[in-house]
Formats: sequence, C-alpha cells, structure tokens
Amino acid sequence: MKKPPYSNIVVKVGTHALLTPRHALDTGALQRLVRQTAALVKDGTRITIVSSGAVACGRSRLDREKSAKETVGDRQLFAAVGQVDLMLQYRAAAQEHGLTIAQVLATKEDFRTRDHYTNMQCCFETMHAQGVIPIVNENDVVAVEELMFTDNDQLAGLVASMIGAEAVVILTNIDGIYDRPLEEQGAKLLPTINPGKDMAKIRIGRTSSHGRGGMQSKLATARLLSTQGIRTFVANASVPDVLRKIQGGEHVGTIVLPMRRFVSGTRRWLASSAEHKRGSVTVDTGAGKALNAEQPANLLPVGIRSFDGTFSKGDIVSVQNGKGETIGVGMAAYGSTVLAKCMGKRGHPPFIRADYFFPYMS
Repeated sequence: MKKPPYSNIVVKVGTHALLTPRHALDTGALQRLVRQTAALVKDGTRITIVSSGAVACGRSRLDREKSAKETVGDRQLFAAVGQVDLMLQYRAAAQEHGLTIAQVLATKEDFRTRDHYTNMQCCFETMHAQGVIPIVNENDVVAVEELMFTDNDQLAGLVASMIGAEAVVILTNIDGIYDRPLEEQGAKLLPTINPGKDMAKIRIGRTSSHGRGGMQSKLATARLLSTQGIRTFVANASVPDVLRKIQGGEHVGTIVLPMRRFVSGTRRWLASSAEHKRGSVTVDTGAGKALNAEQPANLLPVGIRSFDGTFSKGDIVSVQNGKGETIGVGMAAYGSTVLAKCMGKRGHPPFIRADYFFPYMS
C-alpha cells in the first residue's frame, strides 16, 4: 500500500461550512466530514478536528440573531447551549463508522507555559494512540475576552504545532485564497502561495458574518505554520471528498507552502507562545545574523544592546534587531535582574540557548 503523504493532519472546519442557509447546523455537511475522516483514519492517518459552530448552534437553538451588541456573556451562553448539539451530532456521525470521539475545549492558558503545553500534548497523544478522534473547540464558556483566540484558525494552528502535524486543512465555504476580495471584479484564486514572496501581494476583504475570523486570520495562521515547516490547505468544504483528494495528492483550493524544514517540538512551542512574552531584548547586527543563520547560535549577553520588561528564568522574550523588527522569540536562561548586570559584556553564559530560540523568517 502506498504511504499517504501526511500521517498527521489537523482539519479545521469553519462555521459557515457547518451551517445551512438558515444558519442552522448542517448535519449533512458534518456527516460528510466524519465519513472522510473515517476513511483517512482507516488508512492509518491521525486526524484532529478543530470545529467551529458551537456559538452559531446556540444562537439557532435559542432563536437569536447575530448582533453587533453581542457580549462575551452572550457568546458564553450560546457556546454552552450549542456545544451540546454540536458534539451530539459528531458522536452520532462517528458511531456510524465505528469511531469514538472526544471533546477537547481549550483556552489560551493551555498554551502559556511549558507544563500546560506538554500536559495537553500528552492528552492528544493518548487519544490518538487509543484510536480516539479529538474534536477541539475554544472553551468560550469560561474564556474572557482578552484571553480568547483570534478565532479557530489560530487555535487550529496552535494544535497542529503542538501535536507535530504535517499539514493543516482549513475547510471553509469558498474555494481557497484569492488575490483580492471576492466582491471585486477579477479576483483570482491562488493555487499556491509561497509566504516569503506572495503574502504582500494579497489584499484581504472583510471578515465573515458568523465566524470571528476571515481570510486575514487564515493567512496569518498559514504563515506561522509555514515557518515551522507545516503545510496549509484552504479549501471549500463542499468539494466532494475534499480531504481524501488532498491526502491523495490532488491540488484542491490553495496550498500555502512551508518556508523551512519541520522544526523541533521545543521550537514549535516557542512559536506558539510568542504572545505570552514577558519582555524583549534588542541585539546588535552580529548577534542578529547569528540568530537568523540556518543553524542559530546561542545569544550571548555581549550581543545584547538593551532590554525591556521584567522577566525571570524560563520566561518567553522576543528578540529585536536595531531597526525594532522582531526577528524571533526565545526562552530566557536567567532573569532581567541578572541580564542588567552582564548585558554587553563578555564571559557570561548564554541568555538564550540556540535550542530555545525560534527564528522568524522575512
């Protein structure tokens, strides 16, 4: 049997891909997704589903319309009600194919520290080892606004990074990524995107009416995944057997290519933890070049010109060059108090070790 190209895939299904024109849950679309998932699992592929739709299901169940005045409390209510409907439909569809599903509700806090991160990583590993399909969603019921994910595209990217997925498939209600807003005349579908060359040429339109995100968030997620060596597909969920076609090597929708080879688990965690940084350091030209080399070097205090923030050993800090551009993120080997004493001096231990630095790519 020919080995499939991806042994570990995260499938993110958007709100619009799961709703009928009347904004109710489209059970047919959900069943088609699970049927394809079952076929891939049978072939030995690990599948993790990041599913939107709970908030929209709750609105529908409570007979509410989406409103600009909707509060966090409203979203918590809709999510609590709708998550029940969503998971019952997933379970019913999975049972038809002899699959067992598990609900995983996540918040940003689960990605904040290495301990949280590895605990959740272990949970996913156990589920996959037992043949259980994780169905992941944001825990809107307990999340407060400042700790919410941008949307489930961001969550899918973080989960993919955490579990070492080789590919992320973002299923939506349009055919892929276009070079300009769809409402503009002459918009063209982009079959392939090289993030290092093509991102600046793409103009994005408004966000969707039911989800929190839009094409901007998909591009941001795809670009970050690309720097980790993970390939992203954006495709229309209504394409027959879309997952099997992608796994079979067919060109469907838009492919966002990886910019580098697959990186280590530690560096994937660092990439996922960037927004939890406690401070920043500014480095000189030589240190900047060494950090952005194919094999990054340790960051020594002699190469650091200044720092901002108060941080301790083990905290995440961003690294900037003299132009104020962020060139990467790393884990501090000691705190800001110690750094203040040895900054710019030789003969001191590395502030960030190479294995604990994730370099961004321009």
